[in-house]
Amino acid sequence: MPLRNPHLFVRTLIVISLLVGMLSCEKEATEEPEVELCNTEGSAGELLSATYTMTLTPEQLESILAQGGGAIPFGLVLEYSVDVYIVSYMTLNNESELTEVSGVMFIPQGIDTLDLLSAQHGTVFKRDQVGSVNPVYAIDGMITAMNGYMVVSPDYLGLGDSQGLHPYLQAELSANPVMDMIRAARIYACQNELILSDKLFLAGYSEGGYVTLASQKIMESDYSDEFQLTAVAPMAGPHDLLGMTQNLLARHSYNNPAYLVYLVAAYNEIYEWDRLADIFQEPYAAVIPGLLEGNLNGAEINAELTTDLDSLFNSEFKNSFLAGEESQLEAALVSNSPLDWGPIAPVRLIHGTADSTVFYENSVEAYESMRANGGVSVDLIPLFGLNHETAAFLAYYFAIQWFDSLRAAN
Repeated sequence: MPLRNPHLFVRTLIVISLLVGMLSCEKEATEEPEVELCNTEGSAGELLSATYTMTLTPEQLESILAQGGGAIPFGLVLEYSVDVYIVSYMTLNNESELTEVSGVMFIPQGIDTLDLLSAQHGTVFKRDQVGSVNPVYAIDGMITAMNGYMVVSPDYLGLGDSQGLHPYLQAELSANPVMDMIRAARIYACQNELILSDKLFLAGYSEGGYVTLASQKIMESDYSDEFQLTAVAPMAGPHDLLGMTQNLLARHSYNNPAYLVYLVAAYNEIYEWDRLADIFQEPYAAVIPGLLEGNLNGAEINAELTTDLDSLFNSEFKNSFLAGEESQLEAALVSNSPLDWGPIAPVRLIHGTADSTVFYENSVEAYESMRANGGVSVDLIPLFGLNHETAAFLAYYFAIQWFDSLRAAN
């Protein structure tokens, strides 16, 4: 998700406070009884708990959004009340060890056979600004569930209940919590006698768009016997990581330096480079680890950095990277970009053409690459004149409408 402007931030706080009030008025959260049948103990995807927190009606959501200055995206008709569950489950970390992570699950009421959809959220810096802490942070998943989908929204590694630095834009560590929350949701359905259809959808915006496409690539490459995707909508994602980074470092300024710092710091830790002092100038190199401990939001991190990229990055590193001499970083960016493959399930890339946060060219490059590699059902939907913020809800509208048409056709 884009970093919010002050007015949008205030409206969001209002919505959060209203939802918190509703949560306190709901019956005391109850944890589902443990049922070992259907579950696999000690494996990735193991369901640890699914805790009911509240039921929300479409009318309540519309009222809450209206009081916060927002509205349901134009054209979407919300039909179903949803039960909200906080989910804890197991996934694999960077050391390939099992670790506990969290997410939120929305189950629409009154549907006999449920279609499962995984909704990936956008960039989050502050650990508690995720759906498992408050469902408003997974508003996209909640709206989709009210359109009749059983929705899971993983917090990701390093966010929610998961400690440590979030592995920002690292393909495998992004996909693991997605696949494992789908596994956990299937376990929950089995334990509670919910009927799931054979349809499985993925959608996400911004970082969520990247995570969505990276997850599809790994699912189809390594787990095709387990995950047969119906359709995938990666929206406004930074898919071409090398091209995006080259574009940014060729500039003198960028309004959201926290994104760049997040990416470099995550790779620095994952690949054990110990290069922050080589890449960033002081005083920034020394303070970056503290900025990313999960206590600050994006706006607060940006305030501690500088939009002047010539002051943020060491000139030697910047010049070396632009000259193609930083093979270590370049290789990591290329290997984690979900390009150079031909997807099996239909893909619809949706992106605002005036996006100055995650450039539209990312989706163009992904489209051309996947088509060139045999992807026969890949489409690119440009949202002309819209930027990263203004395109978000419209992109989700188009994604849901597309998914609905596929469900109706079947």
